[in-house]
Amino acid sequence: MSVFRWTAPLLKWASRRWSEDDFRAIGEWLRPHVAPGGIFADLGGGTGDLGAGVARALDARVIIVDATPQMLRRVDAHPLVTVRLASAERLPFPSSYLDAALCCDAFHHFRDQDAVAREVARVVRPGGGVVILDIDPAGSLRLVVGLERILREPAGFRSAADLEEFLAPRGITGRAGRHRGSSYAFVGSVGGSV
Repeated sequence: MSVFRWTAPLLKWASRRWSEDDFRAIGEWLRPHVAPGGIFADLGGGTGDLGAGVARALDARVIIVDATPQMLRRVDAHPLVTVRLASAERLPFPSSYLDAALCCDAFHHFRDQDAVAREVARVVRPGGGVVILDIDPAGSLRLVVGLERILREPAGFRSAADLEEFLAPRGITGRAGRHRGSSYAFVGSVGGSV
């Protein structure tokens, strides 16, 4: 993920796309799993703006997990927010530690998606929530897909249906549907039923 070392300032600026309405909407997907005072992780959370906003909406704690130190240096200090330099493929948490996991625009960047899914299923408690927002590779952002491949990013984009099928045998079940533009949202749980 070397591209993120030099794009961190740009991505911090781009995080202004998130509104309080976005934080509340994503928070509502997590609310059945994350009570006030609970804890969730934002995987590939970058500069932390989305995770922090959702944490405020839920009055819960968030751990911004990212493998790029340059991203984590741009996370704004807040009592509900902590950061952890780590790979999503090897999460530094005990089993069933988290109430939920959030992953936005990052799942396609993970080189070993199987390991990430298994780690999420391990560290999120049974019945805990999983929300993944990502780009549909067949959508209007095909140029993004091509650019990421040129930049030697994994570009492991999956369709909404493919993500559902991929996660289910790894212990994460749910439904994915159109979110906005060329993105979709997977909303599910660990060990739950569809």
